[in-house]
Amino acid sequence: MIFKILMLGLIVAGVIYWIKQPRRVQAAAPYQPLPARRPIFIALCIATALAAAGSVLSALLWMGGVAGGVTGGGYRGEADFLLPVSGSLLALAIACAVGAFLKRRG
Repeated sequence: MIFKILMLGLIVAGVIYWIKQPRRVQAAAPYQPLPARRPIFIALCIATALAAAGSVLSALLWMGGVAGGVTGGGYRGEADFLLPVSGSLLALAIACAVGAFLKRRG
């Protein structure tokens, strides 16, 4: 489990470094503004929307599976994997949203 958490942290750190790369300015060259990096911002917005939608869908499917046990259908743990999937997708959506926010500002 700790390996999975460390790998997720490594991926998040890599994405943050990729988004917030230091800008290099050459001393001898005249200053030219860098072109806007809109494709990264758009990709992060799309990733946020997909991960959030997947998180909500996974949570709804998990609730539907658990509801069978509440209403007398006899829940046997068939959908227990959906709750961690939903949480992971929610964390990914938040990370992508923060990345998109930082990309919009800078």
